[in-house]
Amino acid sequence: MNKPDTKITLSLKPKVLDPHGGTTKKLQSSPMPENLPPGIDRAVLDELRQAVRTYDYLRQFGEPIEFWEAVRLARAHRGISESAPEEPGPAEEGLAEELQVLRRQLSPMVRDLRRFLQNVPDIPPPGERLEIALGFLLASSRQHEAVAKWLADSDKHLEKAASKLRGLADIAAPYIEVLRPWTLDGEKATFTMEEPAAAAAPPPPAAPVSIENDILDNLRRSVWCRRLFAEEQIEASFWEVLMLNTAERIPTQARQAQIIQHKKDNQLAAYHEEARNLHSRIMPIRARHGRWVEVFQSWLRDVPGVPKDAGEFELAVAFAVVEADGPARARKWLETPEASAREAAQHLAKLALTAKAYVAALKRPT
Repeated sequence: MNKPDTKITLSLKPKVLDPHGGTTKKLQSSPMPENLPPGIDRAVLDELRQAVRTYDYLRQFGEPIEFWEAVRLARAHRGISESAPEEPGPAEEGLAEELQVLRRQLSPMVRDLRRFLQNVPDIPPPGERLEIALGFLLASSRQHEAVAKWLADSDKHLEKAASKLRGLADIAAPYIEVLRPWTLDGEKATFTMEEPAAAAAPPPPAAPVSIENDILDNLRRSVWCRRLFAEEQIEASFWEVLMLNTAERIPTQARQAQIIQHKKDNQLAAYHEEARNLHSRIMPIRARHGRWVEVFQSWLRDVPGVPKDAGEFELAVAFAVVEADGPARARKWLETPEASAREAAQHLAKLALTAKAYVAALKRPT
């Protein structure tokens, strides 16, 4: 998850695909129960229902939306009301700006929190209970102080975080049942680990890879840039570096030559400065694409048949992201994750073979 600086546009009429027939439909809604089950607070339920409407509304536009964001918007009384029009207007455009501000403020913390939770034992598996528990946790600004303590001294607070998340998930469980038939993805819960896994996709038939010099050159410079950033202790994902060298091929090549010359001339100050200037060209790429790529990678890791080797996976994802139709293809897969798992696995396996061929070509004597 990266800080998104690109504008979220809600000015177009949303089109929601029915997973059964491809036709448009209204947002899911269920009547408010008159007699609430034990453990249900009406005010909390009202807030969650507004978060659900907001979540369903925003996800129509293809922009990955997390449930905690919808809860925060509802808590600030900026969510979608029951009387909201089907077509977006000025209020909904203001909602986009509100969401953008929210992401600038909290997305870095939530990104670090999710990484921290990967090491926390005995918490609910990825799914609705965990996502709504995170919504409860992040809805309160006072809880942000606790999260900051967890992140500052992660080893010390693992059990405390686990206890907190388990408690919030238990609280969330009856609310989830009241909200039915609503689910995170409109039909089945997103990130569900308890569902039977889809059959692993068979590996694609091996075929000779035709090496294109431009792509090979982009990859060669990307490997060089990645090493440079590692030496400078600057964070950069390989997909970001490959996208930079693909989108700004000539300028990056010129910067690389300049950096190499500074090192040959022992001009270390200029060398370090130019290295950081080169890295700064990644920031617009990260702001524009970082969010959907992180969601994309997170989903792919659990898809059967996708390369499990970390290096192969990283290369395959990088090749997928820089494809001309890569963002559109990823968005289509994320809209129908279960139905697209097989296609995604086959495509990533094919890209992993392509990447291997290019890496082998890099190692050949020139």
